[in-house]
Amino acid sequence: MACTMQHLHILLVILLICSYSIDITEAVACHPDQASSLMQLKRSFVAANRLSSWRAGTDCCHWEGVTCDMVSGRVISLDLSELNLMSYRLDPALFDLTSLRNLNLASNDFTGVRLPESGFERLIDLLHLNFSRSGVFGQIPLEIARLKKLVTLDFSRNSRLYFLESSFQTILSNLSNLRELHLDWVDIRSGGSNWSVVLAQNVPKLEILSLSQCGISGSIHSSFSRLRSLKMINLGDNWGLTGKVPEFFAELSSLSILDLSVNHFEGQFPTKIFQLKSLRTLDVSDNPSLSVNLPDFPDGNSLETLNLAWTNLSYHMTSSFVNLKSLKSLCINTAGTSKELPSLIGELPSLTELQLFGSYLGWEKPVLSWVGNLMQLTDLTLFLYDFSQSAPSWIGNLTNLAHLKMWDCNMSMPIPNQIGNLAKLTSLEIAGSDFFGQQIPLWIGNLTKLTRLEIFDCGCSGSIPSTIGNLTRLEELDITYNMELNDKYILTRHKKCDELRLQSRT
Repeated sequence: MACTMQHLHILLVILLICSYSIDITEAVACHPDQASSLMQLKRSFVAANRLSSWRAGTDCCHWEGVTCDMVSGRVISLDLSELNLMSYRLDPALFDLTSLRNLNLASNDFTGVRLPESGFERLIDLLHLNFSRSGVFGQIPLEIARLKKLVTLDFSRNSRLYFLESSFQTILSNLSNLRELHLDWVDIRSGGSNWSVVLAQNVPKLEILSLSQCGISGSIHSSFSRLRSLKMINLGDNWGLTGKVPEFFAELSSLSILDLSVNHFEGQFPTKIFQLKSLRTLDVSDNPSLSVNLPDFPDGNSLETLNLAWTNLSYHMTSSFVNLKSLKSLCINTAGTSKELPSLIGELPSLTELQLFGSYLGWEKPVLSWVGNLMQLTDLTLFLYDFSQSAPSWIGNLTNLAHLKMWDCNMSMPIPNQIGNLAKLTSLEIAGSDFFGQQIPLWIGNLTKLTRLEIFDCGCSGSIPSTIGNLTRLEELDITYNMELNDKYILTRHKKCDELRLQSRT
């Protein structure tokens, strides 16, 4: 009898659980007004066939990109990123989804659509807002300042967006919960040189800061050191940035990515930054007045990407350079390098990408045969070198290469035929190099995995080889500015080619 009662008790519990599950299932059905707003939004897109699951009379909580609250049935997340949707307006119905916590319309085509002055203020529960790479333009709406719960704000890669006058400060002054700020390509120039002060005073929890190509200027204020949680700082391509790289960057214990490239920093780069245990990526390239001395790298250093090209780099390289066991990508100028460079780089077991630059003062005649021993390389760039006396035949040893670039190199001889043996190449770019009087070689057709082929401004002559027709995976082809090429080549086998530039002779 006791056993029977126990079984009945278990059965009752199961029935209660099933009953509760059914109630929950019924409760999560999409709220009618939410479905109506979404359907109106769908109608604003041109040929919205990618939203095929958005059908009237069905539960919008199961539509692509839509997430609902399980209790209220109201939409709390709308993620339509990278669906290649196109619209000529931002439909007001979007702002009827007032329970949204996440709104992501990134990588769609809203080209020419001005962000509305009003509407965003209705989304008071919003935590994440992303319009990156969407083509929107105009002023960043001041009403975004009312979204006080925002954790992520991303308007990056919209070059026609801007902050008007003091609006950068006005908006950020209310976003104290912000963790991520992505404004690459957005014009912040109207805010003057106090951008770093504005950030320091208003977004103390900031972890990710990306402001490349924003037109910011001046030096980085000392108050910026208050942002102790920063994991990523990207200030690249802001030519108005000046002054010294702050010493306090070395105190940001969580810093993983630091990009200060293409600016006008000067003075001595703080060597302690190199020794940050959390640092994975460091790019200070194209700061010609910035002096860089390599430190003693501790064992266990975590650097994966190091770009020091076009800085005032002291090439006293200590043996501790080999402690960069995690380094995958290295970019440096070789002019005046120490003799230890080849052996030190050769002991970097994780290195797969190497970019070597000569000197603008004149083609450097390097001894680079040691590069041929780096069998693990998948990416190689050579820029401003003189190979007229000794062709870089050693490239043929790098059988794992997927990407090869040779820019502004003096060759005065045929393109090295050893390149034709690099069966894994997907991208070959040779530009501004002197092959005057030489033909594009027949073996180019052996590189059947190529998706990009560029032989640009190299002085090539003769006929375009028919073997290019073997490159059926090509998506980009550029063989322009070879004025002695004597015919046109009609591509009948390159249906996948998205970008095609051939020499035109009329």
